[in-house]
Amino acid sequence: MARSSGKRSREKAKRKQNKKRSKQKSSARFRTGVAAELVDHLLKVFVQTVRTGLDLVVSQPSQRAREVLKKHPLWVLSSEMNSLSVTWAAFMAWDKPWEEFCRMVLADAEWQGLLSVSDRATLEERRARLDEVIPGVIALAVHDALKAGDKQDSRPEADKKPVRAEFDRSIGVAQVIKLLKKRIRAILKRLDQADRQRQTHRPRAYLSRSFLLADLMRWLLHLPSTGALIRHLEEWGHLAGAVNFTSGEIPDKSTFSRRRRLLPIDDLMAILHTLVQVLVKLGVIDGRAWVIDLTRIPTYSSIKKGYPDRPNHKSDPHAEFCGYRDNDDALQLGYSLVFLIDFRSELPFACLFANGSAHDAPLAKPLLRQGCDEHPDLARRCLYAIADGNYDTIDFFTFVLHQLQAIPVATKNTRNAADPDADLATDTLALLRRPGPLHRALFNCHSAIERTNSRSKLTFNLKYHKHRGWEAVLRCCLLSSIAMLAAALAAIETGHPDKVRKAWTWIRVR
Repeated sequence: MARSSGKRSREKAKRKQNKKRSKQKSSARFRTGVAAELVDHLLKVFVQTVRTGLDLVVSQPSQRAREVLKKHPLWVLSSEMNSLSVTWAAFMAWDKPWEEFCRMVLADAEWQGLLSVSDRATLEERRARLDEVIPGVIALAVHDALKAGDKQDSRPEADKKPVRAEFDRSIGVAQVIKLLKKRIRAILKRLDQADRQRQTHRPRAYLSRSFLLADLMRWLLHLPSTGALIRHLEEWGHLAGAVNFTSGEIPDKSTFSRRRRLLPIDDLMAILHTLVQVLVKLGVIDGRAWVIDLTRIPTYSSIKKGYPDRPNHKSDPHAEFCGYRDNDDALQLGYSLVFLIDFRSELPFACLFANGSAHDAPLAKPLLRQGCDEHPDLARRCLYAIADGNYDTIDFFTFVLHQLQAIPVATKNTRNAADPDADLATDTLALLRRPGPLHRALFNCHSAIERTNSRSKLTFNLKYHKHRGWEAVLRCCLLSSIAMLAAALAAIETGHPDKVRKAWTWIRVR
């Protein structure tokens, strides 16, 4: 009896504590931490996105919109329904009583223009029909507005390159390397100059640029190892010529390994930065919606075999356990890579390398700051920053709101709170109610980065590389990202923008 009464008393005390915590969390109010002027500006940006997307769904629906509308033939799309849907989106975004919402709209000429209203009677007519609005159409509108122009060359006709018909079905990797060399000519010249400065008693037999371009060729062809690359260079003479090797005089694996380590990481970062700038000028990378997420990169090291002389007892002294299991049901050993991608093109424009046990949240602010510093033009265009629940932190919301002047979108992370429905501290900085149909419509864009992570690991072979060590795996990550951008550049340069994300089926040996 004494034991059962003690158990009941502990449960009662626990319930009181949970109730107290719930009250403390509920004290945080929705959107109270954002200035009223900023809220008004950003909600206008969101409503304008919905309005633009609804017009596109009616006039030029995307492939996804056509597929969804085919499954739902009863969804009504017209200019009248578009006006009603825009009003519904504005009302739901403001999250205010109807009377206050009407006063706000009629007192602001910009809101009247966005909603296409001029009097109270029109608003009341729409209020009677708000139940007819379908949230799924709003989600389609957001998608189409942010994807507008994807897989298209939006440059003026005078600036477009002529379509290369011979590359309609496939393109040789040597041609991709040739197009890439034109864009990074300054960096290649700097590598040649560094080679001349390192010369002592005799000139080097191989140039550093050859090893850099050969490694890029390896990632473009998703080859698993340096040995496979050497076999391709020996078998195909045009591949050796494309990277400035002499046919029949291909260096061995040890030379590749030694010379690869001499290539500065800063030069790889410079190439990545240069390609991003080129793709921004070509209109491929848009920058209106940024998506951020972390992925784990395995290292080429045995999980079971031990090395007593290493700090972590593994063959890769810098790798850490990533917290998830591989196909052999053993904990994965490796590193972390955080991508910052453009939603429309699904291409990375900034990345951050970290240890395998790193958590997402502390890496978000440094990566966002890196993206702003390296690409200020993209920072000025940014309207939305989208992330999953791991980034539901004050730092993420504050940086996006005040530095990017954009709408932060992150799912609510209760972190084992006593009341999962209670307000969190980040709710005071959230522009859209979470959970809700408008927040869900924006968060659906997060799936883009999952596809980018998949392409980096499978198409560009980042999952099956044969390297170990911090610097070696970092080089693999940078080369994989550069190869992804180079494939997109080749697609635009040859007049095939529909091939921007089809490197696996488009790029061939010859």
